[in-house]
Amino acid sequence: MRWLLLFAISCWALGIYAQPGRVREWSWNFVGPDVQPAELNPGGSAIPAYAVNRGNGTGRINFLLVDPNDQRRVWACSPTGGLWYTTDEGESWQTGGTDALPVSGTSSVTIHPRRKNTWALSTGDGDDVFQYTDGVWRTRNGGKKWENINGGLRNHQLPFGGTDYHSYIGKVASCPLDFNFMVVASSKGLFVSRNAGAPLSRIRWDKIADGYFYDVEFLVEGRSFTVFAAGNKFYKGAANGTLWTALPLPEYPAAEYPFLRLSLVLSPDAPDKVFAGVTCSEGITQSPAGDGTFQVFDIPSEQWTLVRSLRKEMSNLITTRARAIAVNPKDHLHVLTTNVQPVYYSHDGGKTFEKVDRGQMHDDVHHISFAPDGKTGLASHYGGVSYSTHSGLHWKNRDSGIGAANVFGLSVAQSEEIQVLYGGYDTGGNLLHKGKWYHVSWGDGFETIIHPKNPAVMFTTKHTGGIDKCAGEMSFDQSSGAPSTRTEWHTWIRMHPEYHEVIFCAGSSLMRSRDLGASWESIFDCSKMGSQLKNVFRFYLSHDHPGVLYAYVLTTSAENPEIWRTFNVNAEDPANIMWEKMPDLPVSGWISAILPDPQDPHRCWVSFTRREFEGKVWYFNGTGYVDETRNLGGAMIDAGIMTKGNSRRLYLGTQQGVYTRGWSDTSWTLLDGLPGTAIKSLDINYITRELFVGTFGRGVWRGPLFE
Repeated sequence: MRWLLLFAISCWALGIYAQPGRVREWSWNFVGPDVQPAELNPGGSAIPAYAVNRGNGTGRINFLLVDPNDQRRVWACSPTGGLWYTTDEGESWQTGGTDALPVSGTSSVTIHPRRKNTWALSTGDGDDVFQYTDGVWRTRNGGKKWENINGGLRNHQLPFGGTDYHSYIGKVASCPLDFNFMVVASSKGLFVSRNAGAPLSRIRWDKIADGYFYDVEFLVEGRSFTVFAAGNKFYKGAANGTLWTALPLPEYPAAEYPFLRLSLVLSPDAPDKVFAGVTCSEGITQSPAGDGTFQVFDIPSEQWTLVRSLRKEMSNLITTRARAIAVNPKDHLHVLTTNVQPVYYSHDGGKTFEKVDRGQMHDDVHHISFAPDGKTGLASHYGGVSYSTHSGLHWKNRDSGIGAANVFGLSVAQSEEIQVLYGGYDTGGNLLHKGKWYHVSWGDGFETIIHPKNPAVMFTTKHTGGIDKCAGEMSFDQSSGAPSTRTEWHTWIRMHPEYHEVIFCAGSSLMRSRDLGASWESIFDCSKMGSQLKNVFRFYLSHDHPGVLYAYVLTTSAENPEIWRTFNVNAEDPANIMWEKMPDLPVSGWISAILPDPQDPHRCWVSFTRREFEGKVWYFNGTGYVDETRNLGGAMIDAGIMTKGNSRRLYLGTQQGVYTRGWSDTSWTLLDGLPGTAIKSLDINYITRELFVGTFGRGVWRGPLFE
């Protein structure tokens, strides 16, 4: 039972368990999407001709694994949403049971060579590090039950599950001959277990090397094997992984781009070679892109050969998509690589490349590979999974059943019929209408609006201020006039809760439109309100007091924002709108919600995106701030909403689920049952009395209000 105690302690450190308080099993239902939304009016202004089929999808997939013994069986890993698998070559997908994990995002998976229901996975995001890892998990029954296998022996455990929110595992891989031999490539080094299939208390991990490791490949010859592991270092484990040595790194421009990442590919057609996509950048982020090359390592001589740059005359292989390169297992001269669009293919070992047509799959491919037959290609991207039955020349989406949408802004219609509009990470605006999902606008999708009286009127936003409008007849081709303000990447808009012809947009100036976006006027100019003010990041209106608006204003020091408010936001002349700065905030950091009190507009709730166990939720009582965090524990708040009227009930969206609290409650209640992924948005349908939840990785869910 020692492993249970160790696991409980590590979970407590992460805040995985709620602190003493109430937990209610709640009736949550998945809304979607888990099929690719159909393009709505492709070729218009909301989805221009060059973007058709490049922005619609079911969610972000970073890693694929094909069963070497049965290529019909494939596993797909979402770094925020979890694990899916197929037994029919992607015609349909099923969830891998990761919704119940504390961190459901999955960076890689490995399988037992003989027991088809025994798998292991690494959690988190190994590419962009949007989600931290809590280590490695194992299932013996096809995902119905998972158990943590970070190790049960002191000083021989994987160093994950603490408070380091920047750690990642690039890949976990088990030997094709022996599931017990397992390797973890991570930001905290390279680790090996020789008994990964043992009882939990006996599992032992040994550290092989320090470094930022990313990839692992096994070279099997008869009943023996050699392991190659790489990242910013390159290691070989010879003699069945018992003899580890450092290998030379390929040349790369270290002074300009100090962060190196090797992604390895082996081909049975060339057993004496290791093929590598070599990327380098300033760091592990997407910007700047850095440089990419295709290189080959000769195993006998331990010499690298530069084949060519992957930047010149083609889309550059970048650090955060380092696995977007494949070598055919039947013909090592056949190479595929990509990044955004298109896919490039080579028939001369990568010396020259040609490109396939754009628009065959979603942009931003993270992993491309061949199935064992050498004829089938697979690609994972920000829209799901695509297959090619023509060796990479022609691609079709196969992602039915993958529900991994990363939802930012969420709106629901006030009607008996469920109508949902959300903005998705790299999947634009998406609409559920009459039971069918549509992709309605292109780009990085953020906040949305559905008119509360006329649901045919809708708005979607995209990065840096783009707004698309639907005035009826299911057409988002009528673009709203862009407000002349510098917005953040995350575009924040809202409709006035009483005067529905009025909408607002955040930015360097807070903008107001009184004609549904046809024209705009500034009502709060940061440059005129204070030299330290930079941007109105978000703002919050009151359902019960139509003149009230609270503005969350970033300063030149982003960690010390300010809150400004007005009680006459509906004044005809913007010059007559009176603003006041609220008292300094009690803690620094990013604000996740400001919720005006329905009974007293001079009072409000303020929540912060904090990992600490205190200072997350504050009530401003008119004179000062009172900490109301209470039993939220390690829950990190990303969204909040308050019911209108006298009920004064709050709902908070966290990475642990939805917490709620009534005005007279002494603690927060967890409405349990949602996947273990962050919640970025909440909305309420008062007609059906339901709360809608936008998760970052598992799409949209709904459940009854807490009555």
